[in-house]
Amino acid sequence: MDKKIQTHFDKLLQERQNLVNSIPPLVLPTDAYGGTKTIPGESESSIVGARIPAYQSWLSSAANLIDYVSPMDSYFGKECRQVLSHDGLKTGIPSTVVKKMLGLLKAAKEEWEHGLLGRVEYIVAAATFDDFLDHAASYHKGNRKIESAVLASAVLEDTMKRVASKNGIDPSGKTLEPLIDELVKTGVLTLVKAKRIRGWAGVRNHALHAEWDEFDIRDVGELIKGTRELIEDFL
Repeated sequence: MDKKIQTHFDKLLQERQNLVNSIPPLVLPTDAYGGTKTIPGESESSIVGARIPAYQSWLSSAANLIDYVSPMDSYFGKECRQVLSHDGLKTGIPSTVVKKMLGLLKAAKEEWEHGLLGRVEYIVAAATFDDFLDHAASYHKGNRKIESAVLASAVLEDTMKRVASKNGIDPSGKTLEPLIDELVKTGVLTLVKAKRIRGWAGVRNHALHAEWDEFDIRDVGELIKGTRELIEDFL
């Protein structure tokens, strides 16, 4: 998903450059006899007519991407809404709107690349999971296999569902195995990573069915370690 987001940022920035290059320069009258002058570096104040759809499409895609990568009620989301509330959008596409959206897109891309943006739901979830895993690790350290396995198993399942949802896969009604298969098909997981997760899921399945003799304390340790890796890598 990170690669797709990066690609989309780059694509929208390139599209914007192409759109800007197609905006005629700003031409102002110089006298009452039809004389004009072109202002270097300035563009026509508003895009109208047949050119509107291309610019509207770009603005919508840029706003959607910024909204997707930003936490709810973030600065970027608020600024996007402010830009898109411009009265001039009722009759055309003001070039100032395009320029402001470009500035937001560039800033959001830079913040995202430095890991300073992230949906709150995933950040909170990751913190909560860490707490559960800390408890599971404490039980594991005390050689309490059952309690440790039950806690870690719950976190593994919830983590995988959130990873799926974050990557556009509906986890509703799906068990871990089909979720893993879909994440492999979409390129989120490698075959090697999927194989490791299936091993951890095996411990989870035994714990779910109270088959305590089918795994040992070392297996639970691998489950805890692996689940923590998933949270760090994908949420």
